[in-house]
Amino acid sequence: LPLEKLISFQPPKDKIEASYDREAQLYANVFTDIKVREDEWKWLMKHFPKNKKPVVLDIGCGNGALLRELSPMIEKGIGIDASNGIIEIAKETQSELNNLKFEIISGPQIPLENNSVDVVFSLLSFRYLDWDPLMDEIKRVLRPGGKVLIIDMITIPVKWYEFPELLISKFKHYFHRRKYKTFYSNLTKLVNDPAWKEMLKYNPIRAEHEMKWYLESRFPGKKVEKINIGWNSSILAFDSGNIENIKDIYLTYP
Repeated sequence: LPLEKLISFQPPKDKIEASYDREAQLYANVFTDIKVREDEWKWLMKHFPKNKKPVVLDIGCGNGALLRELSPMIEKGIGIDASNGIIEIAKETQSELNNLKFEIISGPQIPLENNSVDVVFSLLSFRYLDWDPLMDEIKRVLRPGGKVLIIDMITIPVKWYEFPELLISKFKHYFHRRKYKTFYSNLTKLVNDPAWKEMLKYNPIRAEHEMKWYLESRFPGKKVEKINIGWNSSILAFDSGNIENIKDIYLTYP
């Protein structure tokens, strides 16, 4: 067979907008109440510290809906995001809550002091991040005994033995759509927006084996769990346990 022709890929001339800036308001309209993500919220509450009001950090905080819901349960909440537009909305809509603070970041550096946080959340945003540099930062800011709670979507076709769980998920999803009609109406507007589709080109969903391998290799003995199953994607959840049990692995890929 003849050799494949070499294809050259050049950087685009115009600046790439890979953040949520252009669709910040559409995103905020979708997530006015984070508890609409019932499976995710239930899992977070199961793994949330029960013995004290912790200081928490939300990485990829969006419009601050998660921190708003957690506000009565925490001493202080810090939300960080790469989108200036969504951070401005978070500051505006959560301004009456004195224990919440929101900041924009431009790289894998967390603007907090060492040993200043009890829990780090990443809800549906971990796939966008530069994992190893950020994990080093998470380790730096967490207090001894602190932990990371990660929930994210991964791409994986359903396996034959998962069909019972798939049917349960589809059954729940049917009633969920009827219960939260406004949420799904706003979600449809968001995912069909050209700016959203453009953003996803530069922020692709991760494969299951990629995220599972990374998290489980970082924290030996800890396992990811599936909390929702679809035909071609699922929702994974991960509780790191004590951050002091992290295994340092300095990767160049992914």
